[in-house]
Amino acid sequence: MAVSANSAFCQVLETYFGSGRCFLLAKGRVGLYAGLRALGFQRGTKLLLPGYTCMVVPSAVRFAGLEPRYIDIDPRSYNVDPKQLDLVNARDVSAIVVQHTYGIPCEMSRIMQWAASHGIPVIEDCCHSFGSRYRGQLCGTFGRFAFMSGQWNKPFSTGLGGILLVNDEPLATRISTFLRDNAKSPGTGRSLLLRAQILAFQLMVRPATAMRIMSMYRRINQVGLAIGSSSKDELRGEMPAGYLTAMADCQARQGLREMAVIDGQYAASSIAHVVLSVGTAAYWIFARGGRGHRGNSAAAISGAGCQQARSFSKSALGAR
Repeated sequence: MAVSANSAFCQVLETYFGSGRCFLLAKGRVGLYAGLRALGFQRGTKLLLPGYTCMVVPSAVRFAGLEPRYIDIDPRSYNVDPKQLDLVNARDVSAIVVQHTYGIPCEMSRIMQWAASHGIPVIEDCCHSFGSRYRGQLCGTFGRFAFMSGQWNKPFSTGLGGILLVNDEPLATRISTFLRDNAKSPGTGRSLLLRAQILAFQLMVRPATAMRIMSMYRRINQVGLAIGSSSKDELRGEMPAGYLTAMADCQARQGLREMAVIDGQYAASSIAHVVLSVGTAAYWIFARGGRGHRGNSAAAISGAGCQQARSFSKSALGAR
C-alpha cells in the first residue's frame, strides 16, 4: 500500500530528529495550540513566554484558554535570559516556552535545570531554528514538545505549514487523539491554492525579486485571493475559522524535497570531512615522514570518516 506524503514526511522528520513523534499542521502556531490543549492545563493557567516573540505565539496561548506571562531576553542573543528565571515565582506558572530566536539556540542546560527543579514543562519554539544545535543536540529535542514553522520566509519552507515534534509518548498519544477528533482536513480548494502558491514561489522568488513578490503576496492575501500567514481575525486576537487544520499533501511533498536537500548537503559535508581527513593523514605520512603511532592514528581517522560517509550516503539515498 502506498505511503501518503504526510506519513512519509513524518517518518523522515522522526528519523532526522532521532526521537519523538511528528504531527503536520497548517501552521507552526497551531502545533503550539494543539500541544497546550493536550497538556490539559486549567483555563487561566499562566505560561512564561519570551518578551520578544511573534504576536501569533501569545495568541495561540490565549486561544488555548491560558494566560501569557513574559520574561525578559538577553540582548546579545534575543533569547530568554536564564538569569531572569531566578526572579520568577515558579509556583505561579505551569510551563515555559523558549524561542530559539533567529536560529540562535537558547542556553538549554540552564533552562532545563531550572525547569526540572520546579517541575515545569519546557516547550521549544523552533520556528527560526530548524537544524540548529545546542552542544551537538538538535533544537526541538529538549522539551516536552517543539513547534516549527514552514512559512515562506523561514530557512525550511513547506509553503506555510507547521511541524509539531512531541518528545513525550503519553503526550503524543493525547495529541494524536485530540487532532483526530478536532483537526480539519485542508480540503481540495485549499490544497490546490497552496500547490499553486508553492509553484509560483519556486518560479518567481529570487534574491532580487523576494521583497517585491512578498509585498504583492500580502496585498493579494488581504483581498482573499491567496492563503496568507495570518488572517485579520487572528491579528485582532480572535481565533479564526479553520485554525486547527492539518497540513496539505502538497506541503508535505515540498517538505520531503527540502529534507532531500538537507540530506544531500549532509552527505557532501561528510565527504568533504573524509577528504580532509585523508589529506591530513597523507600529509603526516608522506610530507612529514610520519611513522608508527602517526600512521595508525591517520588510518583510524580516515576509516571512521569513510564509515560516516557511507552512513550519510545511505541516508541521502533514502535508506531509513
